[in-house]
Amino acid sequence: MMNTDMKKHVVHLLDTYHKRARQIAVLRYELSDPVKITEEEMLDTLQFAHQEGAGHTEGHISNKTPYIALNYREKAALLNAETLSEIAAELMDLEQEQARLEYYISLLEPRQERVLRSTCLEKAAQEAVAEELGVTVRRVQDIKAQAISELAEMYGLTAGRK
Repeated sequence: MMNTDMKKHVVHLLDTYHKRARQIAVLRYELSDPVKITEEEMLDTLQFAHQEGAGHTEGHISNKTPYIALNYREKAALLNAETLSEIAAELMDLEQEQARLEYYISLLEPRQERVLRSTCLEKAAQEAVAEELGVTVRRVQDIKAQAISELAEMYGLTAGRK
């Protein structure tokens, strides 16, 4: 990515930090206490998968019924395992992105790190950060811009490898 694109990417990561944190929390919960397809839901899904009036006479038991009855537990277990696998994969991606951002921020000069953490991650007002650091709001904006540029450089080092 070009430097401008990488800066946009970094700003996007900072802007969506809290959204990712919320997604991580939800996915962790879903992984620890997953919603599972019940045997009854699986039977209903398999049994009524054909269209109304598709050539079956009323009261006639399909020759597929024994097959459905024998395999519904296996299919439900498979669907539940696939769902857990998808949740785990998404959770891993989000946690990795979050950890990477936090690590790169920790590599910044301490003042840059403090400004980014305060303004982006903690959502503090720039005025409050300026007062805390004993600088002007304009200086906070400059420190933040420089920090974003340095983060973009860090991300740029591995852009082709991810």
